[in-house]
Amino acid sequence: MGKTYEELYDKLIGEKFRASIIKYDPQSKRYKYCGYSHKVEENALDILSEMIINDMVFYAFTEKEIVKLNDNIQILSDLRSAAKYAYVERLPKRLNSKSDGTMGEVLLDIFIQLSSTNTKKLVARAKHTEMNSRKEITGYDALYFTIEGNEKYLWLGQAKAGQKKYCKKSIVEDLQAKYKKEYFADTAFYIADKNEAKELENLLEEINKVCYFAQIKKWNSTQKIDELVDVLVNNNVKLRIPCLISYTQDIYNDKDKLEQFIIAEMDDIISEFDIKVFPIDIGLDYEIIFYILPVKDVDYIRDKIVDLKKEVV
Repeated sequence: MGKTYEELYDKLIGEKFRASIIKYDPQSKRYKYCGYSHKVEENALDILSEMIINDMVFYAFTEKEIVKLNDNIQILSDLRSAAKYAYVERLPKRLNSKSDGTMGEVLLDIFIQLSSTNTKKLVARAKHTEMNSRKEITGYDALYFTIEGNEKYLWLGQAKAGQKKYCKKSIVEDLQAKYKKEYFADTAFYIADKNEAKELENLLEEINKVCYFAQIKKWNSTQKIDELVDVLVNNNVKLRIPCLISYTQDIYNDKDKLEQFIIAEMDDIISEFDIKVFPIDIGLDYEIIFYILPVKDVDYIRDKIVDLKKEVV
């Protein structure tokens, strides 16, 4: 019998993540802040680059697809080749390392998938693209669903990687623009029709019914959105907004001082973000979680990812 998706993912990604990434105590203020670093070792960036590349196939395909591909052709026996396959079949053909968002998007995928033993990907963004252009679903960089006890959480994430100033500015802009009811509803109705997770079947059927009755009863946009929110509230769904910020910051010259360096980076992010009130207007209880991962050199990792892509061009 083949292994489950969860077993495969933890073995191939989770174990390596825990071995190479250091997690620090989170801080909960207005928002939640989770600090991370890679280890202080000569090949740390190569290890991190390899982990991101190894996750590309998990990012691009659904859980059901991964298990089937592994049972049929053992796609996970060579994760670098699997990453190339994911790039050819699903991912945008972005070869400019300065503007390629793969690093942030895939890192956020890893953080969310390892956040809960009951994480279910709502939709593999890369599966639903325009022919030839490979243009992804816009708006949210991650769409996940977790079940924790009697509560259900919808994760709608944002990911930024690059220079620190850019990351902070872009995350603020996304939080100000992409969590309005109309924006959210368009995405919810889109993904409800494309999900394959049986654990979500009843909930997503209810959302699809809203689409149907909106057409039959000629509801206006406000009525349709209100019905959607009612379905989510009645199903005890809460909203989590995970925001990854991974930026170049060379704090890795002194292993003994690494923790205090990370704390200083977190304090800087907190001082800027925690005073802001973002216009989250979806109608659900929500929390914003910031994943903060300074790395020695973002461009080095981006170049490694683009090098992989160029191998198949």
